[in-house]
Amino acid sequence: MKKYLISFVILFSLAIPFLAQTETNTSQTESKTKIDSDTKTDSAAEGISPCFKSDKCTLFPDGNYADCCVAHDKDYFKGGTGKERAASDKRLYRCVKKKKGWQNKLLAPMMWLGVRVFGTAHLPTPFRWGFGKSKKFQKCMKKLEEMKNAKPAETKEI
Repeated sequence: MKKYLISFVILFSLAIPFLAQTETNTSQTESKTKIDSDTKTDSAAEGISPCFKSDKCTLFPDGNYADCCVAHDKDYFKGGTGKERAASDKRLYRCVKKKKGWQNKLLAPMMWLGVRVFGTAHLPTPFRWGFGKSKKFQKCMKKLEEMKNAKPAETKEI
């Protein structure tokens, strides 16, 4: 148990300098996909599937930072490159950290570490990077398309 605690402290201390760096816009794509977590927008307007569902803060209590988690879930639903994932995780960190409450300053790095370690697309978790591309959501999209293309029942004229 002591080894795990020491490992966590070392990983945590290594993550702090990375998180403290200022974010730079490395590409136009990153600036286009940036989500402002303080404003709530319609998911259809953002290009998010109607099949998208968020559980807010997976494996964390839903605090006053739940809107940050929903924005992060939208990024993870869509997926993308490794740089986009890193930028999304950094936005989650910054959003949680700027919320009121001293506990958020402590939770933000733990959440960041959790999503970096367990959010990879290579793990078979329901919250992995690009989870909107899974078979479950593909079936949902197929049903929506079928419903959209179905002809309405013909009405009888009297």
